[in-house]
Amino acid sequence: MATVTERVAPPQVRQTQCFIDGEWVPAASGKMFDTVHPATEEVVAQIAEGDQEDVDRAVRAARNAFDHGEWSKMDACERGKLMARLADLIEAESDELAALETLDNGKPISDAR
Repeated sequence: MATVTERVAPPQVRQTQCFIDGEWVPAASGKMFDTVHPATEEVVAQIAEGDQEDVDRAVRAARNAFDHGEWSKMDACERGKLMARLADLIEAESDELAALETLDNGKPISDAR
């Protein structure tokens, strides 16, 4: 039988919208869905329910950013530096990301890290 060995402080859910074209935006449909902690059945957050229209907008924005943005003009060294910076930012938030994963699907915090 599994036992709880570590308590997880509930993280602050910062955004619950779709990230499209550099902005947090509601789903085009306006629909939301609950994400529920499986152990307590408590609603952790309400999340924008993106659909095909949102995916299409995001893909168009990504294609435009790639075709006309800075990323495709950078050399591999510059891209590598940015990817390393992204990894550092993710690492800095690893405890909060692990806590969110645990609340969302019940995974043990040790596995989420």
